[in-house]
Amino acid sequence: MSLVCEFELEASNLPLCDTAAELDAMLTVDNVISGTSGQPVLVFSVTQINPDDVEAALLRDDCIVEFVAMESAIVESRYRVAVDTPHVETYAALVDRQTYPMGALVTEHGWKVSTQFADRTDLEAFRDACQRDAIDFQPHRLCTAAHSPNDYGLTASQREALLAAYRHGHFDVPRTADLAEVAAELDVTTSALSERLRRGTRKLVGHTVASSEQ
Repeated sequence: MSLVCEFELEASNLPLCDTAAELDAMLTVDNVISGTSGQPVLVFSVTQINPDDVEAALLRDDCIVEFVAMESAIVESRYRVAVDTPHVETYAALVDRQTYPMGALVTEHGWKVSTQFADRTDLEAFRDACQRDAIDFQPHRLCTAAHSPNDYGLTASQREALLAAYRHGHFDVPRTADLAEVAAELDVTTSALSERLRRGTRKLVGHTVASSEQ
């Protein structure tokens, strides 16, 4: 049976950490791609940051070979970036094996990742690749991926954010809790919480109201 593992990766030169540090923001990795040139390619988004500041940070980030703006707005910007990283083996182990990267957040300290592995063997192979690459692999949560009919495709962090916002009355009319209050409980930034709520809401709508129109 497949497994879902939530873990952190820490190393001195992980891609995009310098950009996250300069922007003092959390970056959301939307997609991980095998580049035809052998260079890893990522698509990430960031919210509530001026696109000019994002692009200036990317230009100063030594790991970024090139980037293309897919969307540019203060509300949300999205970029496709090719990265030069010494951790190619670890990247390949994540992309080439039977895995499904469910979500990743990049901070100045490292990567917070949620990934579905085909089995424990693939998970252990990825862990071993991290160790060979001098990357600190810190597992936080491991569970079987037997999806219940009520998970609606939500990641663990999206579900946690939606439930916390609901409990605090963020969805009530009138609203009894703002983003800052809910974010404080979850120990995340307001921009990260806003993104989780928006992505989680989109998945809920897609699996419920909008599903009858597909």
